[in-house]
Amino acid sequence: MSRRVGALAALIAAAGVLVTGCTADDEPSTAPPATFTSVPAPASTGGPSNPPASTAADTQADVKRGTATGVPGIDVLVTIGWADGKITPPAGTVDVQVGDKVRVHVSSDQRVDVNVEGHPEADLTVEQGDAGDLDWIVTQKGDSAVTLGADKTLLTTVQAV
Repeated sequence: MSRRVGALAALIAAAGVLVTGCTADDEPSTAPPATFTSVPAPASTGGPSNPPASTAADTQADVKRGTATGVPGIDVLVTIGWADGKITPPAGTVDVQVGDKVRVHVSSDQRVDVNVEGHPEADLTVEQGDAGDLDWIVTQKGDSAVTLGADKTLLTTVQAV
């Protein structure tokens, strides 16, 4: 049995020398490794100063965010047209954050009143053939309907998450 133990110990010692490939008198190598694998830098994920142009939750075609709005101080810009009794793009949902300043730009072929549910300070009259901007700051989570006229035709829903 001790012969087996001795042989096993010698085998383990020899394997250790082969694996490490060096002895006590070897100098450390300054040469680069034989192979080099480049690791790309992580992609930018955007951030508060450069938010995405739109999110998957936006179901309206004309939504701009951050600097893409082209308007300093406006975090989210939604452009909507009302002509021949139709909304362009069709009514949808736009996700925003609490604290965002939202602007809804509305053009119309007739005189219309535009209101934001839950924000009595946010109302606008757009004259025939004109356009106007409706701005407000989102103060709480939930949905706010942007409606048109006394019959409250839905232009868009702003959803604060």
